[in-house]
Amino acid sequence: MKKYITVIAIVVFSAFAKACSTPAATISSNTATVQKFVSHQVKAGETLKDIADKYGITTKEITKLNPDARKEVYEGLVLILPSTATAVRKVDNVTQDNVKFKTHKVKRKETLYSISKKYGVSQETIKRFNKSLYSEVLRKGDKLRIPVNYSESAVTDTTVSLPDSQGAYITHDVIAKETKYGIARKYGITIAELESTNPSLREGLKIGDKLRVPKANFAKSTIIDNDEYAFYEVQKGNTLYSLLRIFKLEADELIALNPALDEGLKEGMILKVPKGSPGSGTPTQAVAGNPDVTILEGEKGSLVNQLTDFSPKRVAIMLPFGVGRVNTGNAEVNENLLRDDRILRLSLDLYSGMLMAVQDAKKAGITTVVDTYDTSYNRKDGAATNARKVETIIQSNDFSAVNAVIGPLLGNNIDRVSSLLNARNIPVISPMSNKVAGRNNIFVSRPEDDLLSKKMLSYLKANGSGKNIVVIADKKNSATLSKIRAIFPNLKTVTPRSNDKGYFLYPGDIPAQLSSELENWVIVETNDVPLISSVTTSLNGQLGTMKVVMFTTDRSNAYDSDEIQHDHLKNLAFHFPSVEKEYKYNKAKAFIDSYETMYGVSPSEAAIRGYDVMYDTLLRLAYSSDLYAAAATGVETDYVENKFKYSSRAKGGFSNNAVYLMKYTDTLELEEVPFIEE
Repeated sequence: MKKYITVIAIVVFSAFAKACSTPAATISSNTATVQKFVSHQVKAGETLKDIADKYGITTKEITKLNPDARKEVYEGLVLILPSTATAVRKVDNVTQDNVKFKTHKVKRKETLYSISKKYGVSQETIKRFNKSLYSEVLRKGDKLRIPVNYSESAVTDTTVSLPDSQGAYITHDVIAKETKYGIARKYGITIAELESTNPSLREGLKIGDKLRVPKANFAKSTIIDNDEYAFYEVQKGNTLYSLLRIFKLEADELIALNPALDEGLKEGMILKVPKGSPGSGTPTQAVAGNPDVTILEGEKGSLVNQLTDFSPKRVAIMLPFGVGRVNTGNAEVNENLLRDDRILRLSLDLYSGMLMAVQDAKKAGITTVVDTYDTSYNRKDGAATNARKVETIIQSNDFSAVNAVIGPLLGNNIDRVSSLLNARNIPVISPMSNKVAGRNNIFVSRPEDDLLSKKMLSYLKANGSGKNIVVIADKKNSATLSKIRAIFPNLKTVTPRSNDKGYFLYPGDIPAQLSSELENWVIVETNDVPLISSVTTSLNGQLGTMKVVMFTTDRSNAYDSDEIQHDHLKNLAFHFPSVEKEYKYNKAKAFIDSYETMYGVSPSEAAIRGYDVMYDTLLRLAYSSDLYAAAATGVETDYVENKFKYSSRAKGGFSNNAVYLMKYTDTLELEEVPFIEE
């Protein structure tokens, strides 16, 4: 994966700062300049000079961007390097004048490994004549120069003698009982990569052989000397999730056995797995999956087992970070900025979740390059000026290879970006706002408000027969009352009284409409906090003699008021429609723990939404040819707190029609109410 690092001064003291060193990302301001940096994670024993030599730069250039590195450089530290930094590779002694080439245009799903097999040329040789592959991922449409009369043996001595000071390779001395499968696993490479770097391996492995291997130890030993484990060679089409099913392991168990998985799953990788699992044994006997691994009918969130396109994905993120307002030398000013700017906090939370999704998608075999742009939104500038900022980003940068754009944050800017990219057929995803027009390329990921009401009305219609239906609606919700009356013509109503202080009820208003024989379904339609409080208090007073369940088609922010007792809502098994569900820790443990480890805080609702939107986008891109084709399948996905099912909008583009029905449980938790509309 091509690694860039986000450079925003404000991240020094924000919870999401830690993530910026991990996934691929670039950030540009609303100007035409795109500032790119390379990240490098320090390995054991590396010094500043080693790293400088490796990338062809000076130690001064490193310490300028990483002042703390002057004092200490330690294993695991992530350093920011200038965009000019490129891993130095020693060129072989064969002149290009003596070599003839064939041009190969990379097709969808092709890998460097498959191309090397097609032409009978090692991956290292292809890289040698296409040097961009040392630092960039292979993409569809790339044109490679393939040597057709090149002798691998001519460079054997040169490649083996690569100086250790470059930090890229070390020498491995073969000992008794070692196999090439164990050696490949230890250093996180494939058999093909090991053999291409060490051509003598094709004649067999001998004790005392000196092999050229990457400077990375993912396993302590190359030998499996017990009866519990065996080797497995990752096959084409395998994903982390399909492997978990094959080997009947949890993700953390498989990764603990194979730490190299933290760098992503790739075809040909050698894994340590429980012996007796399907496909385990010697890698030459491994099978490409398991016929028993199937998708359960109606199972949601299962795209990880149906991915077909593992070509690298490019996603552009456009959010209002406001880099220009950051004072790099004054932490107090920046802390005040974070505290007072809700848009900035929301953007950082969304972004932190998106970066986590990129990491998890990598474990499923999806390589992602993320370009991040700062839309620099400022309310004082006005709509027209803010729209021109996003226009400048689109006009000043190359979006030709972008698979999808997530953002901007606000409706007007989303509409502008959608309009500018519509002719190029680039999908634009609105991460938060559903108040957008957009063009045919818009994907509104947040369900529209009226969909929530429709969902609850459908549930009431399907399940309300035989119940005593009572509706309490204020004047502002008379239209909703009419819709409910159309479903239940014989419903009972309680009309709130009003005076100059607002709405109120007399003590006997609600009890007069309740039944002691039938289950009472009370539907409350108001956003007035005192009225909601009065209703829930009155209904709780009736629970000793009759059964009462409370509903609403619109759970507004009014229900978050301290005036409304959640114990009352719990007692009434309060039902409501929602865009999000409340995650259960035991089901979301991997995500929550990873987020807290990375950022030091629990994820906010916005961070979880950022994760869900990005993860869904990447899985859909790998599931089908593009987001449009994925939407056309009608597939529904379900993640940490959000689910997605896109369908065409009458005004063009696509909208997410997947919402939840939630209810309070006896333990004051929220749980989803299972309901499938006919």
